[in-house]
Amino acid sequence: MKLFPIKQPKKNRGQAIVEFMLALPVLLMLLYGVIEVGRLIFIFSSVANASRQAARYGSASGEIDNVAFYQDCEGIRAVANQSAFIITFDEINITYDRGINPDGTSIPIEGIDPNPEEDACPIENYTVRNGDRIIVLVSAAYEPILTIVPFEPLNIISASARSFLISIPIVGNALPTGFAAETSTPSPAPTAITMTLTPSITPTSTATFIPTSVNMPKVTPENTQPPTSTFTPTNTALPTYTPSATATLISCSGVTGVSHGPLVINDNVMQMSITNNTGHILTAAQIYLEWNHDTGHISVTDRSLRLRQIMFARQVWDGNIQAPSAYIPLYYPKIPTGDSIIQFVFHQNYDVTDGTERIIINIANPGCVNYPVDSSH
Repeated sequence: MKLFPIKQPKKNRGQAIVEFMLALPVLLMLLYGVIEVGRLIFIFSSVANASRQAARYGSASGEIDNVAFYQDCEGIRAVANQSAFIITFDEINITYDRGINPDGTSIPIEGIDPNPEEDACPIENYTVRNGDRIIVLVSAAYEPILTIVPFEPLNIISASARSFLISIPIVGNALPTGFAAETSTPSPAPTAITMTLTPSITPTSTATFIPTSVNMPKVTPENTQPPTSTFTPTNTALPTYTPSATATLISCSGVTGVSHGPLVINDNVMQMSITNNTGHILTAAQIYLEWNHDTGHISVTDRSLRLRQIMFARQVWDGNIQAPSAYIPLYYPKIPTGDSIIQFVFHQNYDVTDGTERIIINIANPGCVNYPVDSSH
């Protein structure tokens, strides 16, 4: 039987080319779509990262070249532009607010528009306080590389907000130099015992010589008892000890503790009343003060407030401090019993309050260390 090989049909190259031409547009469209989606995600990520990093820079504490970070507009925008690798940001707006209301709306600062689409940088330092926020808005436009299909540019916007600090009070409980105890009661010494010893010694010794031969005497001692000594004390009373006095525990909490009145400002004096119901004279370990140091006075030339003097129960401190807050150096006044008033005197009238006014008096006496006199409580 003769076998004949089966002939394979010849491949039609023309048909393959036609099929490839039909599939090529679909492949190109898919590849182009992947590229455009990647560009869109990259632009969105760059905008979000730029606003976040710029807000973090603006919320940092401290200064650079004598300019606070939240006022360094060029520095904030430069940090945002570091995220722009292959794109250009259309807007970088910087504004501020005082936080968020329970309903989600911003709490505005007087004279500042909290809308992120507005630019309020640089802000004056006398209008801000601890807890205020900086808001940085960054926007960029996305537009396809090829306008195959009519497509309007997409505006991508990201806004980030962070709180910043102007001053930080640090409250400690260190005892002042030369701290003395409230009262001192020496312990009585025991009465000394006087004893007189009278020894009575009665030795008895008798020797009798009985010669038994010439030149050889015999000695027989008669000693019936060794010497004895008898000590007779004249005072056998035991020492008497008087117990030491028990210290009275002081408590600065409750009705019998230390309380204060409201913080009051009259002319150039900030004052607060203090009531000491403990029945003991207390010692202040530290005195801390916050005030509107740079814009507290209404004037065209000098709006600052310098702390010049403190008066408390005839104990006076003199100095010259201009700062948002300060611990008063080397001033540890006594807090008398009953009612008293502590007064802080500035070099000119205190006209404008900014809500940061605060007085803290730490007490050194045991039992009162954890109960500072704080005007904000």
